[in-house]
Amino acid sequence: MNPWPPYQKPRPLLVVYRKASPLFHLLQAQVAAARLPLFPYPLELQDPFQALPCLGLLDFAGLVLEEALPPPEGVRLEAEAERTGRVDLLLPYPGGLLGQHTEALALERFLSRNYPGARALWLGPLRPHLAPALRPLGQVSVAAESFAEGDAFLARLPKGVRGHVALRREEVQALALKSDLLIHAGGRLSLELLQPFHHLLALTPEDPRLGERVERLHGPEELLDLRVRAVLEGLGYAF
Repeated sequence: MNPWPPYQKPRPLLVVYRKASPLFHLLQAQVAAARLPLFPYPLELQDPFQALPCLGLLDFAGLVLEEALPPPEGVRLEAEAERTGRVDLLLPYPGGLLGQHTEALALERFLSRNYPGARALWLGPLRPHLAPALRPLGQVSVAAESFAEGDAFLARLPKGVRGHVALRREEVQALALKSDLLIHAGGRLSLELLQPFHHLLALTPEDPRLGERVERLHGPEELLDLRVRAVLEGLGYAF
C-alpha cells in the first residue's frame, strides 16, 4: 500500500554530480523502498547551478548536489546551511530557492546520537565547512599544517568546544591519547595514532582491517545513509 496521498504525482529530483559516488544509488533505492512520488534523475555537470533555471519550469522536486558548494545569490538558507556557508540541496518554493546542507546535518545528527560530549581529534584534510557540525562534541582538536589553518577551523565552533591545534607528530600523538573519537577526513592515516579504546569515524573509505585496531570503526556509508534521509526530509518525507 502506498502511504503517500494518491494525488501526489511523481516529480523529478535532479541529482548532479562531478564524480561517481554511491549517493544517487542509495537515494534511488530509498525512494523505491518507500514508494515515494519522486523520480531521481542523475546528471553530470561541472557547474551544478546551470540546472537551477529548470527547477521551476519543469516542476522538479529539487536539486541534490553530490558535493556541497557555496550557495548562489538569492537563495534563502536553512540554519545548517547558514552556519556552514554551503548547500547540497536546493528546493524551489514560491519565493525562489531554499538551500540546505544535508551532509553537515547528517554529521551533526550522527555525533549527537553516538558521541555527545566526546573528545575528538580531526585528522586529514581540514574541511572548515563541516566544522559547525561538530558542535555536539565536548572538545574538538585538529592536526593541521599550520596554526593559522587549524585555528581558523576551530574558530567556527562554539568557544567551549574548541580544543588544540597540533602541528608536530608528538603533539598529534599526545592529543590522540586524550581523545575518545578520531575523525579521519582522508589521506594517509598513521597507525601509531590508533589505540584499542578509540572510536574511528572515517569520512572517506578506509581499509576495513582498521576496525581490528580500534574499539569501533564507523565507515562513510553510515553518514551517507543519514544524508539520504536528510535529503528526503528536506523534500517533506520524514521516516
